[in-house]
Amino acid sequence: MLNILYTIIIYPITLIIEYSFMIVHRIFDNTVLSLIGVSVAVTLSTLPLYFIAEKHQETERNIQKRLALQIAKIKAVFSGDEQYMILSACYRQNHYHPVFALRNTFSLLIQIPFFIAAYSYISHLDMLRGVSFFMLRDLSVQDELLHIGTVGINVMPIIMTVINCISGTIYTRGFLLKDKIQVYLIAAVFFVLLYNSPAGLVFYWTMNNMFSLLKNILLKTKHAKSIIYAVFSLCVIALYAYTLSRRMSAARIFLPVLCTIILFIPLLTRFIKKKMPSGSVLNNSNFVVPTQIFILSSFILFILAGLVVPCSLIASSVQEFSFVDSYESSPLLFIRLTLLQSAGIFLFWPICVYYLFDKKRRSNIALVFTFIAIIALVDIFIFPGNYGFLTTTFRFSDAITFESQSKQIIVNSIILLAIIITPFLFVIKQVSKNILYSFQIILCIALITFSLINVNKINNEFDTYKQRQLVEGDVQNKNTVYTFSKTGKNVLVIMLDACNSLYIPYLFEEKPQLLSQLSGFTYYPNCVAFGNHTKVGAPALWGGYEYVPTQIQKARNKTMAKHNEALLMLPKLFLDNDYSVTVTDPPFANYSWKPDLSIFKDYPQIDAKNIISRYTNQYLNEHSEIEIVSLNNILRTHLIRYAFFKMSPAVFRMFIYDKADWLIATSYSESNLTLDTIDNYAALANLQNITSITADKKNIYIAMDNDLTHYPAFLKFPEYIPSVNIDNANLGSGPFANEATYHVTVASFLLLGKWFQYLKENGVYDNTRIIIASDHGRDMNSKIEKNIQISNGDFLSDYNATLLVKDFKSTHSNETSELVTDDTFMTHADVPFIASFGLIPNPVNPFTNKALKTDEKHDGAVVTSGRAMQHKIRNDQWMHVSDNIFDASNWKNILKSPLHTYVIEGK
Repeated sequence: MLNILYTIIIYPITLIIEYSFMIVHRIFDNTVLSLIGVSVAVTLSTLPLYFIAEKHQETERNIQKRLALQIAKIKAVFSGDEQYMILSACYRQNHYHPVFALRNTFSLLIQIPFFIAAYSYISHLDMLRGVSFFMLRDLSVQDELLHIGTVGINVMPIIMTVINCISGTIYTRGFLLKDKIQVYLIAAVFFVLLYNSPAGLVFYWTMNNMFSLLKNILLKTKHAKSIIYAVFSLCVIALYAYTLSRRMSAARIFLPVLCTIILFIPLLTRFIKKKMPSGSVLNNSNFVVPTQIFILSSFILFILAGLVVPCSLIASSVQEFSFVDSYESSPLLFIRLTLLQSAGIFLFWPICVYYLFDKKRRSNIALVFTFIAIIALVDIFIFPGNYGFLTTTFRFSDAITFESQSKQIIVNSIILLAIIITPFLFVIKQVSKNILYSFQIILCIALITFSLINVNKINNEFDTYKQRQLVEGDVQNKNTVYTFSKTGKNVLVIMLDACNSLYIPYLFEEKPQLLSQLSGFTYYPNCVAFGNHTKVGAPALWGGYEYVPTQIQKARNKTMAKHNEALLMLPKLFLDNDYSVTVTDPPFANYSWKPDLSIFKDYPQIDAKNIISRYTNQYLNEHSEIEIVSLNNILRTHLIRYAFFKMSPAVFRMFIYDKADWLIATSYSESNLTLDTIDNYAALANLQNITSITADKKNIYIAMDNDLTHYPAFLKFPEYIPSVNIDNANLGSGPFANEATYHVTVASFLLLGKWFQYLKENGVYDNTRIIIASDHGRDMNSKIEKNIQISNGDFLSDYNATLLVKDFKSTHSNETSELVTDDTFMTHADVPFIASFGLIPNPVNPFTNKALKTDEKHDGAVVTSGRAMQHKIRNDQWMHVSDNIFDASNWKNILKSPLHTYVIEGK
């Protein structure tokens, strides 16, 4: 119960404190200024509340002054029940009740939740560790600036209390003695509470007291509002000057613009009032937004942030969010937490603040919340944004920049501006309020229904997944996974998910031992993938040209069946030709994040297993020093932030995303190891231990998928192994040292190289055909010359598939001094033909009886940027490329649907 109350009441304030701290830190990169920024933000956000508190307290003080003489006389003359009765009559005559005296504690009540939030956040803030400020040597510990013998005296709490008392003296000038005593007692209480606290927390509260002192001085002067406005204007000017003098960033652009908007709101409101007709909203003093509209607007925001957005995200891939804490852990636990967080942010605090104001200000608050709700709805459902897939560490696959999102930002901003301005241009009659009220009710029902459908989907998929885990867990207990024959033919096809082909020459150059370990391999750099997502690219890789996007789009009602058929094509082909077949981790089998092996139920001779994650515990036990990013903690902190991201205008999203740090002091960015990274690394590192060699004259086909290249993480140079505390000293000094994607690519090939060396030492390398391919490339920031921008605005790296092939008894020498390359135009759909070539006479697809070919690419390849094959891919999401993929002129947009007859741009 206490946790629920903390989440609803304290968490929203903690969020304000953290956002304030990180925004200032992103701009100035200074922890002390960040603490001051938090103090400024808290002071400004609570200022209206303190004004209300002061109003109520002043009313109470005036009543008590007026009644003081009467009460004193009554107490002097009467006693006991008679005194009580007469005092009660006196109170009734003056419309007063003794309980109203609690209004004097209003300012203290405001401070309590902010104090708890600040204490819980700042006292545990790692960013304070080792930070000094003048005489304060470390803000994360007590200051102990003075010493009496061996006893340290904390000076900052004393300074804080002195400032608090000075502020209280100014504030209580003319007050009754008991009111003055109350202020000094509060100062003493905070002195006791904060005396043993970290210096950073005391410094923050000292700044609060300093701003309170300035506020009290200003309130005693004339033209206080004008002075505050002038000071704020000067601060904004100084912020612009600082921004222009430094390297531009999202944070440095965001804050000055936001402050400018706040600065001009009063001026803009006055201007609109003068220019608009007398009946418009701003000039209509009788116009009042009803309370029910405010409540419903708040409720809509609560549902959007707490249910709609998180449920939609988790429902899109339930398995990724399952079993995070334990085997019993359902994703619905995280939705419950996000719902509580959203309740505090959009219901509890807004309603509390709403009822503190008078009728006119309540109407203004209701109007503001109505617009915020409308903007959130527009942003979520009309401008969802295209940022690629989102990993469990909340990193988008496509980098978010102003440049990449500029068109959406402009369109989104214009529409939102029109939504805000339009209502003020017209007279809103009472019937309009009724229409809005009815629309809000319908909208609430629709949003709740939509969310419940997703909740039901999540619950059902989790239960199904849990049962499947139990079944598969009983099956996969054998030590040997891969078996190679010394006397037969072995075919090994390895898919490295999202492996970036452009890195290949560089990693061979950096790690020359790979030239020996991967001797006989030919690298095909001029290879294109048919898409930039696994659901698009994997079917073509495993099934060939019958499963490229144009073909699957012709049977959109059977996309999952065609995907499964593509995964089964090669295993069944080799099985029918008397090969022993092993398949591990078939990608997206049955469109399941963790492959659903039930697609092999009709082929019991095929040995199908999921091995990714199977060796993780063993690896972590052997490397106890490795710390894994807690996905539990990530989900608890990031889901609500992701909701804010989706609800926000496009212009703010890049700033909220904060390069995948999400304005959180504890970074969970790609520099941190996640369980996904270790799952896949451990599987590759264990290859020698799960491989056996047989002398049986049996031909063998092996298909495996590994996703290490899909989960970027910085690894320890030069071995590229998982490690803690990765910094610039152990990242390396190569051209891609600061690219986590490169690190996991090198690691993948180093681990495969060790496996191949093992195959050589056991005499099965020469009689094994090996194909290493990727289902697609990935967007990357590397300034590689070949990473050109193609016709749709994407970069080539998204569609440049990795393809390396080693045939039986390769003629390449073990001492090859450079990587052998072949610039022939290839696609990853050539893999099935290459795998079966020369081994199976006239190979045909066992499901369609069509011959496996490679000549379909002679006229080029039709590539798509679409991701969901079950939906119709738009015409503007198709491209055609032929010959040299590194020549931008060879990439053309398709103007007409490619499913039957298509028209290429410029032809």
